Amino acid sequence: MNWKKKLNSVFSGWKLLLFVLISLLSLCLVALQGYLLSKQSTQTIETQVNQMISDNMDSLSVNITNDLSYMDDFARTLSNNADLINTFKLDPAERKVMTEEWMKAFSEYYRLRLPLNIQVLLNPDELYAYPSLNVWEEHEIRTIVSSFPWFDQRVSLDNDYLHWNVTADFHTNSSSGASSNALYVSKNIIRDNRSLGLLVIEMNGSLIERLLNRAQIHAQNAVFIVSGEGQLLFRNENMLKPLQEDAELFSTATQILKRGDDHGTQNISWAGSPYYLIYKQISSTPWTMFSLIPMYSFHSDSMNIWHTTAITTAISVVLIAAFFCVLYLKVTLPIAQLSRIVRKAGQGQTPETYAYKGFKEIETLNRGIFRFFEQIQEQFQTIKRGENEKRKLELHRLQEQMRPHFWHNSLNSLRFLAVLNGDNQMAEAILSLTRMLDYTLRNTDVLYSTLEEEKDYAMSFVRFQEIRSMQQIRVNLELDERAMQAQIPKFTLQLILENSIMHGFAAPFDKEPWIRVVAETEDELLILRITDNGNGMDQATLQRLFQPERKQHRARRSSGLSLINLQQRFRLEYGSGFGIRVASEHGQFTEVTMTLPLMTTDNEQERGPI
Repeated sequence: MNWKKKLNSVFSGWKLLLFVLISLLSLCLVALQGYLLSKQSTQTIETQVNQMISDNMDSLSVNITNDLSYMDDFARTLSNNADLINTFKLDPAERKVMTEEWMKAFSEYYRLRLPLNIQVLLNPDELYAYPSLNVWEEHEIRTIVSSFPWFDQRVSLDNDYLHWNVTADFHTNSSSGASSNALYVSKNIIRDNRSLGLLVIEMNGSLIERLLNRAQIHAQNAVFIVSGEGQLLFRNENMLKPLQEDAELFSTATQILKRGDDHGTQNISWAGSPYYLIYKQISSTPWTMFSLIPMYSFHSDSMNIWHTTAITTAISVVLIAAFFCVLYLKVTLPIAQLSRIVRKAGQGQTPETYAYKGFKEIETLNRGIFRFFEQIQEQFQTIKRGENEKRKLELHRLQEQMRPHFWHNSLNSLRFLAVLNGDNQMAEAILSLTRMLDYTLRNTDVLYSTLEEEKDYAMSFVRFQEIRSMQQIRVNLELDERAMQAQIPKFTLQLILENSIMHGFAAPFDKEPWIRVVAETEDELLILRITDNGNGMDQATLQRLFQPERKQHRARRSSGLSLINLQQRFRLEYGSGFGIRVASEHGQFTEVTMTLPLMTTDNEQERGPI
């Protein structure tokens, strides 16, 4: 007996050494995990910051484009307004008053959402404005407009063309040091091919500069807009120097503009420090927006993560080492003993008792493990019965919703009244609905119908929807004779056709609707394809179509859950090898393919009740 104890002691020592090695390996893996997580977090931060800046620039580009389009529409509408042009024919004494009052009234009617200054230049001596200008401002606006390169040739140019210029704001004194750029939109006022004057709409650049401030991710982020010729148009407050004053940055921006890239990123050096430059062209304009971020702003967050990860990893290593010691003595060895007991019980031997003092939970497990073996078989049978009941309830749920028979009598009464009143269309709609109800209430304990019965029920549903929506739906049926006698779950076709009509043909659908139903057999498989020319779905919606969480978001839209419920029903009944596939292209079509086992009345009876 002594040699057996020594042998067990040797094996126990090797087990302990193996456990120590595994513990050390686990600690190394924890440290490696900390390093990898820190590195991944750093990369994630840089990616997220880059994405955040790109999203901000995209949003800002859309806002600027919308504002420019708004000014474009306003300028074209105002320059072609007959009431404004008619005021030019008045006497000079009342022309100025009436013109400015009309511009004010038109601005209020148009409900301007941008602070704009409107000026009309009829000749070098006549200038009308809203809001009104003083003498100095009138002189400044004349000087600025006359300096535009197109001004002298404005009459010979295309009079439908709008001129966009960015230059000094005529309200601002350039010596004040504040931002003084403004956007000028100019258009000739034409009547009977004769130039009557020039409409000039001015927007102060501070509005765009406030938008640039919103695109910042922190205070050191400089955002500015450059024209196609390399002129600095607008900048936020952190753009410390004009673009023309920094040769290195100007050279980089000029190279980007010459390449003609719509968007991109580039690492540059500015003022002796590394920077990350993101640029994007503003749509419908020759302008390019730049965002300049110092690299240290990325690294500061990364270093914080590195330090936090190092401290957390060190503390974790110490705690894990202590935990493994307790785990081996009070958990691993006792569980190994209990494992041997369970293994013997699995071989048909009676489990033996094991004396253990330590964790209360393991003591409870030790005392109760013998009793659990006796209950396993009983619990297995209980679970099996519960699953069968659950499956049966799932398959009966749709039919139980329409069990009340009084609906049938009520619909027949309504149909009789419609016939008496001469409303044949209403009578036909009620007849279709009555046939659907008859099919639903007939043999409610039957879970399957032939494809031919399902086809008749589905066509009644389509006819009802045609009358309800007041549009004809062309249905092409291509049904194999063998497939017509196949047994399928009730209401299968109706659910798919309902999705096609309610969603595929919903607004903005504007074509002639058609649905194609194909049923064919391949070996022992029944394949059903339902295709419509409706709105279709994009790939993102298609990928989320069978996700379980859609039930929570679409709980109030029963038709939206039909595919999910039908897929679950097929999986419960036939297994994971059967089900639904959906193919779709947005604005073109949707095709639903169902693959089911080919069952006839005979082999369905062999299955027995469910």
